[in-house]
Amino acid sequence: MHVPRNQWYPVLASREVKRKPLGVERLGQRLVFWRDAEGRVHAHADRCPHLGAALSSGRVCGQHLVCPFHGFEFAPEGHCRHIPANGRQGKIPASLRLIPYVLREAHDLIWLWWGTPPVEYPPLPYFPVLEGRWRHGTVTAEWPVHYTRAIENQLDVAHLPFVHRTTIGAGGRSRVEGPYVEASDQGIQVWVTNTRDTGQPVRDQSALARAAKDREPGLSFLFPACWLLNISPKLKIFVAFVPIHEQRTRFYLRSYHQVLAPGLAQLYEALLGLGNRWILSQDQRVVMTQAPANSLDARGDCLIGADRAIAAFRRLQARLLKRGDMEAMPDHPMSVTPPATPLPPAPGNQQDMASTQPSG
Repeated sequence: MHVPRNQWYPVLASREVKRKPLGVERLGQRLVFWRDAEGRVHAHADRCPHLGAALSSGRVCGQHLVCPFHGFEFAPEGHCRHIPANGRQGKIPASLRLIPYVLREAHDLIWLWWGTPPVEYPPLPYFPVLEGRWRHGTVTAEWPVHYTRAIENQLDVAHLPFVHRTTIGAGGRSRVEGPYVEASDQGIQVWVTNTRDTGQPVRDQSALARAAKDREPGLSFLFPACWLLNISPKLKIFVAFVPIHEQRTRFYLRSYHQVLAPGLAQLYEALLGLGNRWILSQDQRVVMTQAPANSLDARGDCLIGADRAIAAFRRLQARLLKRGDMEAMPDHPMSVTPPATPLPPAPGNQQDMASTQPSG
């Protein structure tokens, strides 16, 4: 699957990976995730290098992943440690090994590094505002669409009164003031107001920039796949977009809130979850009809001013793809997991944004 390389991708919720091996498809690859006796998470291609059996059908024994076919045991770093048919003193071919993916586990998510191992791994693309006294409820969904379409749908600020006219778009607020967009290779920030059209004059981008100063953006996106909706100081919606393959995307949608009393929090999360599922279903019905599948192939689209965030995403996505393709890559997109080190804080990326001015 062609995605920007040298990026951290959210791939699973932490709670989904237990001791039993879990087989999933991510980024167009069949992978197996598992936890060792200490609870550390590991990932490999879901194929035994002996005769190709799915390792996700096997089991975990102590620190080893055991193939279900002939009982070969593999350590987390990928080396085969035991071949039952050869006996404990038997020779193990050096080529009989798995290549592990580099993972980090943080924010109740599992992140996979897709690309060349750097000297120092960058921080995870996560929003610092979500650190601290928050609770969250999670909704998961899968759409039969390319992940670029799923992301652009959440950057589209003009569709609400039409796709969501019975929910969050009620009220006929079809006029888009702006948006004002700031973007860099790290991400995109959007300031926008939707109003009823009463014939009011259009504010230019410099006026919108002044209005955005010292205000939090309404929408934020961090490459390659994390999005944040700033509803209020005490309620924010986070989405991790997970590319499964070219025609399928998984959502981890979280409602972050500050209702901390357990009983009330669970009720609040249940209600938010119902609403978010319905809103996602309204989006899905339209997005799955868009063509071509990958939005970067839609070179004939005629974007308007309200599409500034989409234009920024397409331009930066194309740049990240080109950069990744030009960088030297090993034969396989995996590498040995480095020793665990404390994660540095996610970049604020508030200071180095350059304003985006697409046509329209």
